[in-house]
Amino acid sequence: MRHTADDFVDPYTYPGSAVLRNLLDEQNASRLEAAEYELTLYRRIELDEKPIKGAFDFARLRETHRRLFQDIYAWAGKTRTVEINKGGSDFHPSPYIGTAADQTFEWLETSGLLSPEVDDESFVRLSADLLEKLNYIHPFREGNGRTQRAFMDQIAELSGRRLAWRNVSPEDHLRASVNAFRDASGDPFRSVIRQVMGPPIDGLSPLDPQVYDVSAPLVSSLNAEDAEERQRAFYARFPELRPDGSVGDKHPEEDLELD
Repeated sequence: MRHTADDFVDPYTYPGSAVLRNLLDEQNASRLEAAEYELTLYRRIELDEKPIKGAFDFARLRETHRRLFQDIYAWAGKTRTVEINKGGSDFHPSPYIGTAADQTFEWLETSGLLSPEVDDESFVRLSADLLEKLNYIHPFREGNGRTQRAFMDQIAELSGRRLAWRNVSPEDHLRASVNAFRDASGDPFRSVIRQVMGPPIDGLSPLDPQVYDVSAPLVSSLNAEDAEERQRAFYARFPELRPDGSVGDKHPEEDLELD
């Protein structure tokens, strides 16, 4: 049975509102969006000045999210506990986010993308494949796209590359995300990666504040049977991540305390 956003109360939002609970206690959507825009852009620049060290794993992705959103959300760096969808497409079920993410980063470690000698075409192909996987998992309640881009910037630096996200409009990036989800393929992201590998089109900073404008997903509940069915669909989509003969174990996440 498919559930809708009306079936339950989203613990991430203020009562009777679609505005996410936040550390600023800002309950006006427009003002929260403006504050989020400024604060995450500042934190993104700070990431360049004070980079994250260590392995390129799920912990690093979560730390990237925490660094970007630490001023706004108490759950910055924590995986979501609700189901979300965008454009009618359901993202990965929350009980299996940790398992899917860990398997994705095991794939990343052996993919060749982290090699300082990775060539341009391999970088394009593997980056697109990684973005497709992370986009499908969508581990956070909000801020997935911004976190993915900041994470890709860190990967690009390993091979001396600098990605200019301003070369791609927010609309084109969103379209690539939607098409990759629909087609079960990383190909739509390849054109995005090729464009951002070039110098900034206006000669300015590679960071484009406009990429911090994103559309909000819808939320819903999910029963255990539906979650397992979608977990099987995940492995059908990404067979290279399939564990030996199983659907995949649940990965317990931290309990979310929002009150």
